[in-house]
Amino acid sequence: MRKQFSALAKEILKRDNFAIVSHYDADGLTSAAIIAKSLQREGKTAEIKIVKQLYPETLANLDLENKNVIFTDLGSGQISILKNSNLKWFCIIDHHQPEPINIPNHINAHLLGYSGNYEASASTLCFLLAKEINPSNADLADIAIVGCLGDMQDSFGRLHGINRKVLHYGITAKVLQLKRDLRLYGRISRPLVQFLMYASNPFLPELTANETNCIKFLESAGIPLKNNGEWLSYEDLNEEQKKKLVTALVLHLAKKKFPEWKIKQLIGEVYTLCKEHKKSILRDGKEFATLCNACGRHNNAEIALHVCLGDRAKYYEKALNLLQKHRKMLREALQYLQQYPLQEGKYFYYFDAADNINDSIVGIAAGMLYSSMLLNPNKPIFGFAYAEDGYYKISARATAELVASGLNLAEILKIACRNLENSQAGGHSIAAGARIMQKDKEKFLQCLNTAFRNFVKS
Repeated sequence: MRKQFSALAKEILKRDNFAIVSHYDADGLTSAAIIAKSLQREGKTAEIKIVKQLYPETLANLDLENKNVIFTDLGSGQISILKNSNLKWFCIIDHHQPEPINIPNHINAHLLGYSGNYEASASTLCFLLAKEINPSNADLADIAIVGCLGDMQDSFGRLHGINRKVLHYGITAKVLQLKRDLRLYGRISRPLVQFLMYASNPFLPELTANETNCIKFLESAGIPLKNNGEWLSYEDLNEEQKKKLVTALVLHLAKKKFPEWKIKQLIGEVYTLCKEHKKSILRDGKEFATLCNACGRHNNAEIALHVCLGDRAKYYEKALNLLQKHRKMLREALQYLQQYPLQEGKYFYYFDAADNINDSIVGIAAGMLYSSMLLNPNKPIFGFAYAEDGYYKISARATAELVASGLNLAEILKIACRNLENSQAGGHSIAAGARIMQKDKEKFLQCLNTAFRNFVKS
């Protein structure tokens, strides 16, 4: 495997005047930052261009003439488009399912024998490339892990494959710390009451969205809320206090008939970025990833890039403001979905949010329905939202159990879109997306049903 990374690193080091084209989510942003930093350290020039998706018209508008182009976290599903373009030179580092077309300078998790769902993200692949460009780039492992966490590649409670290899590089470089602990979001940055009150993955019965109950729960468990007048976070607790809190939470959930498998998922690996301030949202890998997603999905990707590249002043403050906006939009999206019933077909659930949910977060909203336990996770879910120029953005989500049974959402969507004009589809088996014309919605649903029916037969 190292041979492919070494060969591409040599090709890159021969060149200059780069453009890095990457996706607007946490994995894409951290990938772009890793490549940009490694090129900068070699004295090479590179501009970064962040896109929602790599559609033909997007490529035409990027002004890549005379550039050496590095595509990160996209490109593998658009090889036919890139191959027929007028690009001077390009390479791809990606983890999405590739088109079956052989091209040079193409690094993809699947082609290396790894799952692009949970064993390798674009950011961890970019890290291995950066390390071949110069071994001193080992200090970028923390940003790489942020990227794979943003793609939820730790959904089994730990990292695997290439991601795990990069994690250990980070531990050796003293930029990452690994431990087993409670995996609720906000363990470092949120006061204890908010830590429980804002829990959404999973939703905690009688605690999520109920401040009074959270205070009573913590007090009855003997957990202090403050120390010298300052609110305590989960990370501020000593080991004995943490054990008391976890035990009380497990007993509470069992009493509420919470699924045993969901309770077990509460404990797993957590990843700390050692260079960050002890109270910073950036110190926890998943919180850092959410901040990147907030910037990218609200048309301010450059802010996240500055933070990934080291800014902890002006751009960091802007990123925190965007994070608040992002959280508010997600709460409103979930409230909308709770008011309007899902459509349930034989093979899948779906909802059409039209313009009530921004197309950049419709996939996150669909995923939140699983964690909120508002639907039975025995079928995948498809979310529709209006996109630009008369299109629908479609985001599909499944569970690990469905994928283990053989479901591949990316392939299903590609089949469903096959005969639809101006449509594109791609992604992973567990999470995928498509773009169709709004006028083709009913035809798409028919094609989707047919694709599932054939999948079940096979």
